[in-house]
Amino acid sequence: MGLFDFLKKKPAMPATLEEGMASQANDFVHAFSQPGAPIDGHKLDYTEASLALVDRVLDDFFKQQAPLPDDLHFLASAYVFEVARREFGGRYLRGDEDNPFVLVIGQGDAQVGVCVMGKVRGRAVNGPEDDLGFFYAGIGPTVARGTSATLV
Repeated sequence: MGLFDFLKKKPAMPATLEEGMASQANDFVHAFSQPGAPIDGHKLDYTEASLALVDRVLDDFFKQQAPLPDDLHFLASAYVFEVARREFGGRYLRGDEDNPFVLVIGQGDAQVGVCVMGKVRGRAVNGPEDDLGFFYAGIGPTVARGTSATLV
């Protein structure tokens, strides 16, 4: 059984984008909780600190100059999204080509759009300059300002 064999199953379609993203984040945790995984998936606890593990996975692709597989890109992005949604709340909306999904935190004139997918791909391609911890650390202060912004 391979590390990503669970991707071959055909799950039921989630009722909402939030349920779908949470399911994909759970799949990321499950994949890296298997024996032989490059990180200890049991430490993927949906906290800001656990993003260092995701960063480590993406850093391996950067160091090897290997393309990030689309399924892993989506699962890693879902995990980062769900870390943010669990801390700050929000809802998912459709985005653009670089960021097909955006987490929108807040309402009205105080909406913060968090574009994770481009950042996750950037971490695998550009290396430490797209550090996930640094990116994530900017969410809280931006939300606290109470103004609209987009984080990419």
